[in-house]
Amino acid sequence: MSALVLCLATLILLFWRPFNFALWVYSSLVAFLAFILKLVDFEDAKFIFDLIWDSSLTLIGLILLSFSLEALGFFDFLAYGILKFSQKNKQEIDTYKLMFFMLIFVFFLATFFANDGAILVITPLIITLFSTLKDKNSQSILIAFLLALSFLCDAGSNLFVISNLTNIITANYFKLDFLSFAYTMLVPSLFVFISTLIMVFVIFRRILPKKLEFNFIQKNEGSKALFIFCLIFLMFFTLGFFIAQDYGLSKGIFILGVALIFWLIVSVLKPKQGLKIFQNSPWGVLIFSFGLYLVVFSLYKVGAGEILIKIYTFLMQDKDFGIFGTGLVSALGSSLFNNLPMVLIGDLALKEYFSANSFEKLMIYAHLLGVNIGAKLTPIGSLATLLWLGILVRKGVEISFWQYTKFGFSMTFIVLMSALFGLLL
Repeated sequence: MSALVLCLATLILLFWRPFNFALWVYSSLVAFLAFILKLVDFEDAKFIFDLIWDSSLTLIGLILLSFSLEALGFFDFLAYGILKFSQKNKQEIDTYKLMFFMLIFVFFLATFFANDGAILVITPLIITLFSTLKDKNSQSILIAFLLALSFLCDAGSNLFVISNLTNIITANYFKLDFLSFAYTMLVPSLFVFISTLIMVFVIFRRILPKKLEFNFIQKNEGSKALFIFCLIFLMFFTLGFFIAQDYGLSKGIFILGVALIFWLIVSVLKPKQGLKIFQNSPWGVLIFSFGLYLVVFSLYKVGAGEILIKIYTFLMQDKDFGIFGTGLVSALGSSLFNNLPMVLIGDLALKEYFSANSFEKLMIYAHLLGVNIGAKLTPIGSLATLLWLGILVRKGVEISFWQYTKFGFSMTFIVLMSALFGLLL
């Protein structure tokens, strides 16, 4: 009972954020209480640290890299291109084209820079753009774009191991190869994008006008030379990643190392921006993950794991039922307890059955699709959403719990079912 109370207290603190502390403060405080109550011990702490340090460093590195690219105008350049493709004339934008290209942009960001990096880049960009909108319903249009794009940040973070912290932890735990992971998740990821696109236009067809008029559209196109430099750097980064993997180098150390090198280049070119990037990077992610997982592990030890193992045993009697059932269980768990706790408990329970059997491997991927997509059912479902809500508060944008949950329930189950169907294919 104490473990469940601590887990619920952690989630309430993360969503409510009293005194506006950093997220890692709350998870660390409750983890300390778990130690005091002897729900976890130092052996558990070592197990959790070994499990999450590499994935956390990977996420920090990807976010640092995305902030550095943003400082050099890489994403501004892409956003400027999207606006040009969406323009009807100098000040009018085709709304549906803008939404379509923005969703493609976010899918790219979530795939290569993880869901957390994507949401940190796209949210300020959208708020800045829509602050110049000439429309009496500008707030509802802004919220429609924010909800749609933030949804895809999480739901679209399935293709690569590096696309989500949950993917990295699970791939490390089950030793899933980078290329085989991408091969397995390719069709589900395409189904996620297509179903998201369809549902967004169905849900917001009455809210979104055919055209948008801005007071001005003077996006800084940025330097083409810097854009090309960034592209070349990213190509070498991708090549280096595969070489590093072949030599058994840690993903986290490699990606964080490359991100720091790129950050140093940015600091030389733009000293003020370099300092700002370093200060804003989420260095507390490792502490946050460590604290949260310790609390969740205490819940696993007192019986949550056994319950989940029994559920998986029941689901595995039939392949189709097992895939869809696993995805739904993980989705509901993520929406109630956050996707980071759910991925850990699910991984530990699935490990009881894991072998080279292709069906059992598919259950692992179904579990990941469930935690990544199902996290969008509620505002507490993922770290990316918690970061997103923090940005909205600082920018003075209000999205009510009802608005978020109504949209989440309208989207999540249909997109998840399409992804799981894609997995079966």
